[in-house]
Amino acid sequence: MTSKTLLRCVTGAVGATALVLPLLGQAQAADTGAAAREQEDVYVVRVSGTDATEEAVTATAKDMTAKNGGDLRRVYYAALQGFSVTLTPDEVTKYYRDTRVSSVTADRDFRVAGSARGARAGAAPTASWALDRVDQRDLPLDGSYRARNPARGVHVYIVDTGVRVGHSEFGGRARGAYDAVDRVPGGARDCNGHGTASASIVAGQRTGVAKKALVESVRAFDCRGVGRLEHLASAVDWITAHAEKPAVVNLGFSGPPTTFLDAQLYEMTQKGIAYTTAAGSAGAEGDDACSVTPARQTTGITVAATDRNDSRTSTSNTGPCVHLFAPGDAVPAAGAAYNTAFTRLTGTSAASALAAGTAATHLAEKPGATPGDLDEALAAAATKDKVGNPGADAKNLLLYAGADAPSAHRGGLR
Repeated sequence: MTSKTLLRCVTGAVGATALVLPLLGQAQAADTGAAAREQEDVYVVRVSGTDATEEAVTATAKDMTAKNGGDLRRVYYAALQGFSVTLTPDEVTKYYRDTRVSSVTADRDFRVAGSARGARAGAAPTASWALDRVDQRDLPLDGSYRARNPARGVHVYIVDTGVRVGHSEFGGRARGAYDAVDRVPGGARDCNGHGTASASIVAGQRTGVAKKALVESVRAFDCRGVGRLEHLASAVDWITAHAEKPAVVNLGFSGPPTTFLDAQLYEMTQKGIAYTTAAGSAGAEGDDACSVTPARQTTGITVAATDRNDSRTSTSNTGPCVHLFAPGDAVPAAGAAYNTAFTRLTGTSAASALAAGTAATHLAEKPGATPGDLDEALAAAATKDKVGNPGADAKNLLLYAGADAPSAHRGGLR
C-alpha cells in the first residue's frame, strides 16, 4: 500500500438509485425530500490533490459538500486527507463521480478486543503472571519480574475507551490527551474499563511493563466498548499531528477490513510513530487476523494471545499477519471504578498492551528507532517455538521483555 494509491470504490452496501420525485405538487416533493434525508448515513471520504493542512482540506470539503450535498462533520488532514459527512444514497453517487474523491467508506463499528472482569476498590493487585512470563524464556514461572528499564520519557498513546488517569497505578504519569468522540481535549474518563486496564498493562507501577512511561489517553470508544470509523480516523489523525516523541501507540481493538484506516496507520508509521495492535477475537467468521483492521496492516505489530501454559487462547485470532504472541488470559490490570480498583483483562488487547510496553522500553534506549526497527527488535528478542497451537502460518514467537534482549537501533539491531 502506498500513500498515492487511489481507491475509487464505495466500501459497504450503498444504494445508487437516483431519487425520483413524482410530480405531485410541492408539498409531496418536500415530504419525499425529508424522507430521503432521514435515510442519510455517515461516510468517510478520502480526497486527493489537496495539501496536507487542516485549512486546505476544510476548504476542499466545504466545496465538495456545496457541490454534491451532505453535512460536513469532521476533517482529517495529517495522516490522510479526507472528511466525514452525512449523505443520502443519491449524494453518495455524486461523491463517487467526483474526480477529487479517492474512496467513499461507510461508517462502521469497531470493538475493543478484550474484556475486564472483577474490579474491586482497594484490592491489592494480584502478582502479574503475564509480566513474570515475558521476562523469562521458559516455564515454570519464577515469581518475579525484572524490568528492562522503566521507559522514562516515552509517550504511550492509548486509543481506547479512555483512561482513569487518577488511578494509583499511574502515579501522576497519565493524562487525557484527546477525546475523539467529542472532539475536545480530554480522554481522562473511562466508563467501560477496557482503556484503563490496557493502559496499566502498558505502564502501571505494579501491573505494567514500562513503569515510568507517560500515558496519553485518546478516547475513541463509548461505554459499550464500541468505536466508529469516524472517531478512530479522528484519533489517528490527531496522534499523527500532535504526538510527542518518542512515542508508541496501542490499538486494542478490531473491526471489519477498512482501507481508509489501514492507509492512515501506514502514513502514521511513515512519520515515525510505531503502533501495536490486537490480533482480534476468533468467532463465527474464522480466526484469521488478516481479515480484520487494524491487525491486517503489516506496518503495525500485530499481537495474538497466549494462556498460562503458553498455548494460543481459544478466542485469539492467528495467521500470517500475527507478528508475535504475548500473554492475554486474565492479566492483572487497573480497574476504572475507583482509583484503587484492580481487575483482570482477557483478550488480544492485553497481549497488545504488553507488546506496547516492551516497545516503549526499547524506545527509551534508542529514541530514534523507527517503527520498522521496533518490529525487528521485538521479533529478534522473542522466544522461539514456545507457543502451543499457534495456528496456520503464524510466527511462533513469544514476547520477551527481559533485560538481556537485543535493543532496537535506528537502521538495525544492536
